[in-house]
Amino acid sequence: ACQELGIESYDYYGDFQADSASSYLRKFESEVAHHFGKEDAVFCVSGGMAQSIALMIHSETNKTNIEKLGDYCPSFACHPTSHVTLHENNAYSELLKMEAMILGLEGSENYDPESLKVKGCFGMEPLRLSQVQKMFHAYDERENPDSSSEKFMLSYPNKVPLGKTHVSTIMLELPHREIGGKLTPWEEVEGISCLCQDRGVRFHCDGARIFEASVGYGHETLQQTARPFDTIYISFYKGLGALSGAMLLGDTEFCTKARVWMRRMGGNLYTLLPYAVSSWNGFRKNCLSPVTDCDISVGDDGNISYERKWKFDRKSFERRRQKLCNIMKMLKRDGNIGSSVSFDPVTPQTNIVHGYLQISLEQCMEVIDKVETKTGIRILNRVRSCSDESKNGGNCSAFQCRFEWTVGEANVLIDDAQYFLGWQEFSKVIAQMKGNE
Repeated sequence: ACQELGIESYDYYGDFQADSASSYLRKFESEVAHHFGKEDAVFCVSGGMAQSIALMIHSETNKTNIEKLGDYCPSFACHPTSHVTLHENNAYSELLKMEAMILGLEGSENYDPESLKVKGCFGMEPLRLSQVQKMFHAYDERENPDSSSEKFMLSYPNKVPLGKTHVSTIMLELPHREIGGKLTPWEEVEGISCLCQDRGVRFHCDGARIFEASVGYGHETLQQTARPFDTIYISFYKGLGALSGAMLLGDTEFCTKARVWMRRMGGNLYTLLPYAVSSWNGFRKNCLSPVTDCDISVGDDGNISYERKWKFDRKSFERRRQKLCNIMKMLKRDGNIGSSVSFDPVTPQTNIVHGYLQISLEQCMEVIDKVETKTGIRILNRVRSCSDESKNGGNCSAFQCRFEWTVGEANVLIDDAQYFLGWQEFSKVIAQMKGNE
């Protein structure tokens, strides 16, 4: 991979002082920033660190633009299933001393991320423009003694009333992984962006799967998907096959601050080469294709060099999304399959869908083993137990276990008929099991 990418030397402590002509890492960052239409980008070892850096910078920047912040608590707003609130042990609160305003819930004081992780989020909708508008309307009413709207919006985890917080960032995940890859309608993404600009609030994209989202929206370029956002985080291992790695994208000022914060958080390793090389290789392999012309340059020694140019190629991720859509259409035609598993969403919006089952985890694993023994097909590898009650928008009262189904680089090659055969046999065994009860 190093040879293909033209890498001849290591980076040292992030090559912070180097340029793209002397550092492969700077060149990699510049290439990604170009395709997303942003001024600069910063490679990070993990998405958790990248997201924390973005929230910290936006909070600090927003503070300096306000003459009198007073005792207002720094905060950001997000969907109930945000990775930041579900899977990072409240790093934003424990490390950054920030609060999260949870949008889209009736009675946010009852927000319980641990319950969502266990029970799932069947039927929950993605972040909507109306939810953001509602929050800002409540915030405007904070000085009205007759208004009670802001009092019913409490932050997490410390239940601070909205009127006592200062929201510096709206965070939108594209797509929403925990609700089956659903997408906020694009016109509403643009609406949220305009609203944030009017309010002086930063709009940040949790784009861990932004390539899948871009295809789901039907965008021809990554710049289209990135345009509404001030800053973006992307991941290189989830859909691109890298060892590990993430990137923050934004304007030059933001990225300059991000490099400082990455050092403060211990992210400037002696060398990032193993992670950065696998990330760059995965980006080019899955997201780009070469164009016919190339850049020509003449060195100080008079030698002429040619450098290949690249363009965004959506075919890899479109093939994954279309594969899942085709399979789901086949499964819908079989009534037995429909009665044994409930998919959410019913029609995939990306290459992800979640499934919910009305049998126990133990029964499910037994059925999976029987299907594999009979057909040689193992339809699921990872299934989670979920309880028989629901909260926070879910409707899981009859469901006892659930799974995530993602079509990636490997399983996209499996014939559709194999998927159908596996699920058909799966539903038959479940029907037999229920008939014997």
